[in-house]
Amino acid sequence: MSAERCDVAVIGGGIAGLTTARELVAGGVDSVLVLEARDRVGGRTLNQPIPGGEIVEGGGEFVGPTQTAVVELARELGLETFPTYSEGDTVYYLGGVRSTGADMGLSSALGEGTPGSRLDEMAREIPAGQPWTAPKAAEWDAITVEDWLRENSVTDRMLIDMATTATLGATPAQISLLWFLFYIRSAGGLHDLLATRGGAQDSRIVGGSQLISTRMADALGERVRLSSPVRRISGWDGDSAIIECDGATIEAARLVIAMMPADIKRIEFHPALPEDRAALNERWGYSEVGFKAQAVYETAFWRDDGLSGQVLSSEDPQITFDNSPPSGTPGVILAFVDPRTAPETESGRGDWLVERLARYFGDKAREPIAYVECDWAEDGWTAGCVSPCEPGVLTSLGAALTEPCGRIHWAGTETSAVWNGYMDGAVRSGRRAAAEVIAAQRNQPATSAALG
Repeated sequence: MSAERCDVAVIGGGIAGLTTARELVAGGVDSVLVLEARDRVGGRTLNQPIPGGEIVEGGGEFVGPTQTAVVELARELGLETFPTYSEGDTVYYLGGVRSTGADMGLSSALGEGTPGSRLDEMAREIPAGQPWTAPKAAEWDAITVEDWLRENSVTDRMLIDMATTATLGATPAQISLLWFLFYIRSAGGLHDLLATRGGAQDSRIVGGSQLISTRMADALGERVRLSSPVRRISGWDGDSAIIECDGATIEAARLVIAMMPADIKRIEFHPALPEDRAALNERWGYSEVGFKAQAVYETAFWRDDGLSGQVLSSEDPQITFDNSPPSGTPGVILAFVDPRTAPETESGRGDWLVERLARYFGDKAREPIAYVECDWAEDGWTAGCVSPCEPGVLTSLGAALTEPCGRIHWAGTETSAVWNGYMDGAVRSGRRAAAEVIAAQRNQPATSAALG
C-alpha cells in the first residue's frame, strides 16, 4: 500500500487534536489530517441522549470564567453557555445526618489557617510551566497527598478528599503532592477548582460540550478521519514519519500526538521513543475510582424545595450537581460515583443511586424516568477521563511532557500549564502544539520544555 502524504498528521480527534488542526489550517498549513480511533470526534467529551430530546454529558462539561481559551473557542464556533444551576441550599449528608446550608462549605474550608489555605499557599510556589523546578519539588514529589494530610494531622479533610476522589478519580494515597499542587496552581486556587459560581463548575455548553469538537470537525471536513486507530509510527527520527493506521499508511513531515500519556502506550514506535518519554507514558496515571452517573426526572423537583441539587456527603456519592438542560426539563442529578462502593451491574447501580439520592432529596428521587452512566475505564480507547500523577514522575520525567521527539510534537490537556486536566487546558495545548509545528516548518528556534 502506497503512503498518502500530508504536511502534518494529528493523532486524536478530541478538543486538543482538533484545536491543533484548526490552528494549523488558520496558520496556513492546509495539508493536515486528523486520525481518530473512535467512530466519533470529541475524545473525552461525550453527549449522551436522554428523554425529551435532550442530552447529558458523560465526560468534560463544565467551564468557568477564567477558562478563557475554551469559552472564546466556543463563541467562535457559535456555541453559547448557560449557568450551572446553583440557586438554593446545598444538602449535607454527614455521618448519616442530613442538613442544608449555603456554598458547599467552601468559605470555612478555605479560610485562613485551614488545610485548604495551606495548600493554596504551597501551590503559589509552583512555577506554572515547570512544576519540577519548584524549590521544594523533590520533597513534595516524594510523598502523596495522603502523606501530607497525615503528617499535618489534618482531620477536616472532606473537601480535599472530594477534590481528589470525586473530581480526579483517584484517592489521596495515589496522587503526588507536587502534582496536586501543580493542578491547583494551574486552576488559580482550590476555590477556583471547587466552586460553582465563579469557579470551574460555573457554566455549561448549550447542546453539550461534544459540540465543540463536532463544530471544529465539520469545519475541517475531509481532513478528519474516523475509525482510524494508529497502530505504528516509524521514521519519526528522520525526515518524515510513517503512520500506519487501520486501512491506510500516511507519511507526514510532522505529527502531533494529542492523547492522554497513558494511552500512547497503545502505539508501537520504531525506533523506540527516547527513554524518558517512553517511561513517562508507562508511569503516567489515569482515573480508576470514579465515573459519572445521572438520574433523569420529569421535573427538577428539588428546585421547588429550595435546593440547588448540590450535595456534599461523607458517603458515596460524595458530590452531586443539578445537570438539567437550560430549560430545566427534564430534571437531571449528576453524581460522581466511586465504583468500589456501587453494585457491579448497570441496573444495580441505577437502583443504588436513586436510593442514595432519596436520602438527599426525599422520596421523589425514587421515581426517575431514566438512568445514564459513563465510565471511561470501559471506553476501549482511553484508560480514563482524567489522569492524575503518582509520586516521582514529575521531577524525573515531567520535562518530557512537551519536549518534541524528532518529528513528533505533543498536545493534550495534561500538557497545559493552565487549567490542566480541563477542556480549557486541551484548547491551550492545541494552540501551543500548532505554534510549535509552524515554527519548526519555518526553521525557527524550538520552544523550551515548559508546559504550554
